[in-house]
Amino acid sequence: MQCPKCKQDNPPTAQFCTRCHTPLRYTCPACKHVQSHGGQCEQCGVDFAKYSAMLVFSAQNAAARDRDRTRARTSLLKQVLLLPITGGISLVRFLLARLRGD
Repeated sequence: MQCPKCKQDNPPTAQFCTRCHTPLRYTCPACKHVQSHGGQCEQCGVDFAKYSAMLVFSAQNAAARDRDRTRARTSLLKQVLLLPITGGISLVRFLLARLRGD
């Protein structure tokens, strides 16, 4: 297989050019189809850039959701631990604020 960038001859099983390291084969992230050019999959029509951006945004949303859940659990635990010191007033305020959506 010849590299489209530097015209170096490479073995037919090579994923990258042995001289300039340009990708020679692109794998579709959706259907795992292997092709010689990037951009859009020949088999399923998925745009590689849009699909990978969608995966990144999905991972960011999942991480933000996990952080919010951890933050809520931590603040509740803090209020329970402060219960003997504050006499329960801060816990009542905290729970009322959570019910109101603050």
